[in-house]
Amino acid sequence: MRKYKKNIVYIGIGSNLNGHMSTSFNMLNIVISYLSLKGLRVISSSSIYKSRPLPSGLGPYFYNSVIIVKSSMKAVDILIILKDIERIFGRKKYKYKNSPRVLDLDLLDCRGEISNMGSLLKLPHPKLTKRDFVLHPLYELNPNWAHPESAIKIKSLLVRNNRYSIGLAKLKKNGNC
Repeated sequence: MRKYKKNIVYIGIGSNLNGHMSTSFNMLNIVISYLSLKGLRVISSSSIYKSRPLPSGLGPYFYNSVIIVKSSMKAVDILIILKDIERIFGRKKYKYKNSPRVLDLDLLDCRGEISNMGSLLKLPHPKLTKRDFVLHPLYELNPNWAHPESAIKIKSLLVRNNRYSIGLAKLKKNGNC
C-alpha cells in the first residue's frame, strides 16, 4: 500500500436538483458546515464542475466538487455521517438507480484504505476511475494522488478516461475552506 498523509479523506459532492451549486456556493458551504459539526474538518475544496448525468446523459446537469477532510474516524463512521447529511438535505431512495438528487455525498478515498464491506462500503469508491466529474476535481486538489489498489496516478486515469467523457465544464474555484 502506498504511503498516504495521515487522516486525509476525499469526499465527492454532487447535486442536480434544487439549490444547484453552480448558481450559488450555499450548498457546498452548508455541507461543509454540517461536516464540521460532525467532527470532519474540511481543509480544501475543488472548483465546481458541471456534467451530464451518467449513464444516459439525460436529465438535469450535475454540479460536482471534491473536498479534502481531515479525520481519524473509521471509514464506516464517516460514511454514516455522509448518509445522515444526505437525508437531512432531503435525499430519498428512488426506485431507479442514478435518479436526480438534491445531494450525493461519496466517500472516495479514506487514508488510502482498501475495504470491501459488500453493499455497505467499498474503498476506494468503485466507480471513481470512470468518472470525469470526480477525477478532474480530485486532480485539482492533489495532482500526485494515486489509486490505492492499482497505484495508477490520477493523471493516467484522466488520460485513460478522457475518451469516454460525455461533457464536463469547470465553473469556478471556490477556494480553500
